[in-house]
Amino acid sequence: MAKIRRFFNKLSVKIITSIIIMVTLLTVLIGVFSYQVFTQTMLKETTSIVKQIADSLVSDAEVWDAALYLEVGSDRMEELRRLDSAGEGSKSDNKTDRDITEDYLTFGALTNIAMRFNTVIHAQNIDQIGMIIPDPASNYSKAAIVISQNNELKENEVDYGVVGKTLNVDRAEDRDGLRKIWEGSEAEAVTIDYLDNGEAMVSMMKILKKDGEKNAVLIVNRSIKNMVNISERYAIGITIMGLSMVLIATLIIGLYLRSRVVKPVGAITREAERFAGENKKSEQELAETVGGITELRVLAESIDKMEEDTVANMEEIARMSRESERLETELSFAADLQRNVLPDGELLSNRGEFVVAAFMEPAREVGGDFYDFFLIDDTHLVLLIADVSDKGVGAAFFMAVSKTLIKARAGMGGSASKIIAYAEEKLSEENKAGMFVTVWLGIVDLATGEVNACDAGHNFPAILKKDIEGGYRIEKTAHGSPICFLPGMEHVEYNFRLAPGERLFLYTDGVTEAKSPDGDRFGNDRLVEALNEDPAIGDESLIRCVKEAVDRFAGEEPQYDDMTMVSFTYLGKEKE
Repeated sequence: MAKIRRFFNKLSVKIITSIIIMVTLLTVLIGVFSYQVFTQTMLKETTSIVKQIADSLVSDAEVWDAALYLEVGSDRMEELRRLDSAGEGSKSDNKTDRDITEDYLTFGALTNIAMRFNTVIHAQNIDQIGMIIPDPASNYSKAAIVISQNNELKENEVDYGVVGKTLNVDRAEDRDGLRKIWEGSEAEAVTIDYLDNGEAMVSMMKILKKDGEKNAVLIVNRSIKNMVNISERYAIGITIMGLSMVLIATLIIGLYLRSRVVKPVGAITREAERFAGENKKSEQELAETVGGITELRVLAESIDKMEEDTVANMEEIARMSRESERLETELSFAADLQRNVLPDGELLSNRGEFVVAAFMEPAREVGGDFYDFFLIDDTHLVLLIADVSDKGVGAAFFMAVSKTLIKARAGMGGSASKIIAYAEEKLSEENKAGMFVTVWLGIVDLATGEVNACDAGHNFPAILKKDIEGGYRIEKTAHGSPICFLPGMEHVEYNFRLAPGERLFLYTDGVTEAKSPDGDRFGNDRLVEALNEDPAIGDESLIRCVKEAVDRFAGEEPQYDDMTMVSFTYLGKEKE
């Protein structure tokens, strides 16, 4: 019985959700489809009206020879209009009686047709009716206007001002329509023009003939702005109706969820808040008060079990929480300290004499490796890489102190060995833990490429020289003891020169002593091989290439030690 109840609880939620989704989708589909049908119907009706008007005007327009008007000329037509208005139609200095008669016939026919057009415009809500003669020589991009009557004229008024002017046919659809009807492939053409002001215009172009010959093209234009407005109102109505249906469905499902979900969730929330404040298990099981929805009952049962386990293990949880908080605080402090003492990779990005890149990955949350690069004046750069003998928080702190002492002493000037000796002296005074640190420090003269270096028990650097074949090689140079390992022992230094384009690669033993699953070490030979895979790549790419080689070698073996690398390319004045 319980299984059947749980099944129907799940099924009811799914059914209501499905109904809402289906109603929404159906409303959208019906709205889109009906809007398309409504718009197309309105457009067809408007087009049909325009076509009927054009057909009714053909018999009137075809009785007049449009080309004859062009021979008479617009100036003569204006003169006849003036003489007719003044009652002096028979006066003419330059015309014979026969010419005057023909001109008046032309003028009269034109006036009658224009007035007929004007009457239709005002009676049928037409925007414009005109007659044009297209120019095939211009690829139908121009046409001579014979009559152009629009709805701005008063009824029975004729506008002679535009007669005879040239019309520019801008739209390709209109030019194609003129071509079809003038060249005889079709007798009429319908186009829809979308104007810059947002309106749309249905245009009917119909061929006019005189004695079987092409006479002119009749054009009837009607705006469909009203149709667009009606379509927009229709779309708004459909949208409002759809939103109303979705809102009603949402309201129904909301009422259902309120009674079946919201109230039980509220009970669960209140119980969780009560337990959080009192830390005591409720006398009544929460699962008995949340209704029959399966998911809520499972959640309530889980909370009941959680309360029982939490009360039973409260002291242990509190102890573990305090210990975890202490460890997290210590590790967070150490990690922040380590991040803060290492230089930003973009610190010296505005210098053009060199390129430097660095990478450090501690074996634990914090490590004992560190590196640094900084300018002590305009032409001298200090490169530094080091490895503290221990790991963890203590090593990170010793690393920070060591780095600070070395950087402070380097800023005072002096050779690399004197800087190392000073740092050892200060660190040895309070080094009760017996830590020591291996250091390689080099002072690079950016003007000449000369390097003054001191190696205090650190790994030998790898150098890429232009004048030596074979790519990178490990330079076994003068080598002293680590700092604080044998305090007071003299630290030796050495000098060498980097030519523009030559590179110095520094690393810690976390690279060379990385272990494979078989227990083998990565070693110097594999390091040199990785460096020489592509010696010409950039410093960051070179570091990434070595890191990938170490990862492939180690496989699933956990990281043995902190891993740090610094790649420095001397560019000298070639970069400038």
